[in-house]
Amino acid sequence: MDIAKTKRIVFIVLSVAVILACGTASDGEINPSLAPQPVDEEPAVAVEGGGMLSQIDSLMAGYADMPGGAVMVIQNGEIVHQKGYGLADVENGTPITTDSIFHLGSVGKQFTALGIMILKEQGLVDYDDPIGAYLPELEWMGEQVTVRRLLHHTSGIMGYDDSEEVYDALVASTDQPTNDDLLKVMAEYGDMLSEPGEEYSYNNTGYDILGALIEHVSRQTYSAFMDDHIFKPLGMKHTFAMPNSQRLNGKNVAASYYFEDGNPWAYEPDPLDKINGSGSIYSTLGDMYLYDQALYTDQLVRRETLADAFVSGLLNNGEETAYGFAFELGEYAGEAYVGHSGAWLGFESYYLRFPERNFSVVVLLNLDYSEEGAEGIAFSIADLYLK
Repeated sequence: MDIAKTKRIVFIVLSVAVILACGTASDGEINPSLAPQPVDEEPAVAVEGGGMLSQIDSLMAGYADMPGGAVMVIQNGEIVHQKGYGLADVENGTPITTDSIFHLGSVGKQFTALGIMILKEQGLVDYDDPIGAYLPELEWMGEQVTVRRLLHHTSGIMGYDDSEEVYDALVASTDQPTNDDLLKVMAEYGDMLSEPGEEYSYNNTGYDILGALIEHVSRQTYSAFMDDHIFKPLGMKHTFAMPNSQRLNGKNVAASYYFEDGNPWAYEPDPLDKINGSGSIYSTLGDMYLYDQALYTDQLVRRETLADAFVSGLLNNGEETAYGFAFELGEYAGEAYVGHSGAWLGFESYYLRFPERNFSVVVLLNLDYSEEGAEGIAFSIADLYLK
């Protein structure tokens, strides 16, 4: 989190000559009003003057003949800019288009959080229940490791992203471990980093545990639950959760790259590809538009339910964490925003939303830790519109 914010600040400073002055960001609690916005029609694409578009093109100009990304700007329910830059497949020279499919990385945590909210509305989950009440393998975590604290990254648990022992045990458990394998490993090797509620500690394992919760309570696989309750209802026809064969051979799925000795190399599949919850979703610009607009409606959950996602978590001492249910909460250039970054196997993403403005930016990259970064690009584009 801190590294991503540092990258954003550095990039904004370097971009002053192109996009004029930038604001500064600070964290805080937000509970924005969610005005209804119809989403049952095809996305409208507004025609706008060339000034802003040319400046966005300038931001992305360095990706012309290499892995790059796709960018979308949404304003008042309309797509005012969407475009692909660079190559989705370097070997075959396939360009990135607005239909290219990217791994969302940790932006996918928002769909896990939505899954928990859906189960809460169905009366199947209570945020303040201990996770062990739903997953007996985790009863050892005690009464204070609640669903809410897992959502807020304040549970205090130590998982595979904190412990080599847990990670090694997980990848050794089977060729491609699942969420159930994670539960077994956590039952044997898991431990606590801190007392529940004492610290904010970003934790992928916690959201994979929430993925397991969705599977056990709904009696569906994570991917089937996402299809039935989110993707299909919103018409997100090009979005899927892992595991899925499209990962390697699906039409329009971008490859992701890292650079070594000045050359791009494609990433191979990861041993944790079958674990869901912390970031296991592929999507497109167009599908992210449908998701973005649904957050202004009751289409997925009631707005009063969704409002909990935009309320900061609290530590035991009353300190705010500036993180809701898979949304970073803050203020930028005097405007309240929610957002999230994602990075996985060469893919990098940022979803930035100013709900009171009905304004959002989506940036999807297929290049490992590019100089600008998806987050830096997203806030730089926001500067153009917030002036």
